[in-house]
Amino acid sequence: MNISSLFLRLTPLAALLVALLGTAQAATTPGVVGEATLVIGEVRVIAVDGTVRVADHGTAIREGDRIETGAGGHIHLRFVDGGRLSVRPLSRLQVENYHRAGEQQALTAIKFRLDEGVVRSITGAWGEAERERFRLNTPVAAIGVKGTDFVVKSDVNNTLASVYTGAIILAPLSGCTPSLGPCRNGSEKLLTEDMKGQMLALSRQQASPQLVPAVDLLAQHIRPVMAEAPPRPDYAIKADPTRVDIAGDKSVVGESRAADVVVSQAASAAQQIQAAPPVVVPPPVVVPPPVVAPPVVVVVAPPVVVAPAPVPAPPVVVVAPVPVPVVLPPPVVTQLAWARLAAVAADGDTISRSFAQAMENGRQGTVGNFNFSLYRDVPANSAGLLATADTSANFRLAGGAAQLVWSDRGRDVAEAAHVDNGTLSVDFARATYATQLNVSNPRMGTDNLTSNGAIKPNGVLQGQGGNAFTGGALSLDGKEAGYFFDKSIAAGQLSGITLWGR
Repeated sequence: MNISSLFLRLTPLAALLVALLGTAQAATTPGVVGEATLVIGEVRVIAVDGTVRVADHGTAIREGDRIETGAGGHIHLRFVDGGRLSVRPLSRLQVENYHRAGEQQALTAIKFRLDEGVVRSITGAWGEAERERFRLNTPVAAIGVKGTDFVVKSDVNNTLASVYTGAIILAPLSGCTPSLGPCRNGSEKLLTEDMKGQMLALSRQQASPQLVPAVDLLAQHIRPVMAEAPPRPDYAIKADPTRVDIAGDKSVVGESRAADVVVSQAASAAQQIQAAPPVVVPPPVVVPPPVVAPPVVVVVAPPVVVAPAPVPAPPVVVVAPVPVPVVLPPPVVTQLAWARLAAVAADGDTISRSFAQAMENGRQGTVGNFNFSLYRDVPANSAGLLATADTSANFRLAGGAAQLVWSDRGRDVAEAAHVDNGTLSVDFARATYATQLNVSNPRMGTDNLTSNGAIKPNGVLQGQGGNAFTGGALSLDGKEAGYFFDKSIAAGQLSGITLWGR
């Protein structure tokens, strides 16, 4: 038998072996359970087999993946059931389990392990339906949920947890069974959204968690509370003890002096009358009658009429017309749309839409945060990359919505803020952008927001500098733009969304 005939006989068998090996490999490869919707700075995703890949917008997340963020790294994840997770800078998180076998809820398993750092988690549909199968572990604590939006900060010896909505159950990890769901070993503590101003804390040395005053676990730097300046003392004018009020005495003295003057004048008059000489009357004087002079005739000449001097005509003043500034209407944005997670738009928000409206006409998601996602048109047969012949462009503000969130005795209060006087310049040649906005609110006054960053090949805007963080995207033709912003100020947390056109 020659080699060719042997090869032909082995070929079907080899093909079968290759197919079986491929099937086995596919069966052992973890499935995709989510994707990255926002990536800022340095973020790595490490697979079960040790493969390391740099995270970017749209990076797939699989069971077993470990996510590590650098000093400026930040990533938002969206899972297949709608669950969301935000991993903050200097954090290490592993997606140990995230699956559901059809409608068999008992086979649902959602489990995370936070070795270090800060995460914020919003439960998805699977976690809502089967809350006894959700768990987030830290080196010292086990956390179960009851339909929750919560934040956890942890290191090797300590864990802190706060709740925005819903409730969590936190217990020491040591001796905690089962491996999924809330741990109920008699040392657990419940924290609900109604327990405003409090959070749970657990250290390795403690036997059970403790309720402590809440702080903002998402803030990279917690601002110190500044004491109010002491009130300015009143400088009252003091009475002079040496000063005597003699108003009454003045009136008495005045009256006595007036009486003395009258008496003195009367005595002087009497003396003058006694010393006066007799009066001598002179003889009458005879006055002759007056001589009447003849009448004088006065001839009056007619008045000389003098012609008035000519009055010069007033100079002609030519007044130049005052230029009227041309007020351009705001640009119309049609390729981009903001989708809000809330069912109803907040006060002052006129630009966000429901998810169904934002995804009309086949728009696809670009970036987002825990409140909004930006969708844009993607032409047919498009590679999803920014394509424009312009080297630079200046954009005008088409609309914006913002709110100020502040704490009132442990309760978050949201107030609408106004967005105006914005500029956005884009340098396509250098792939950079810079923007500024004025945001105002009666509580905070007016704040100027500035930001700059880089533009990725797919048109995504990634903030890197300024006094606020921004993230957004351009339309693929470079004619429209949108970004969200977030800034911590003394009055609270300022955030919002914008749309721009040319």
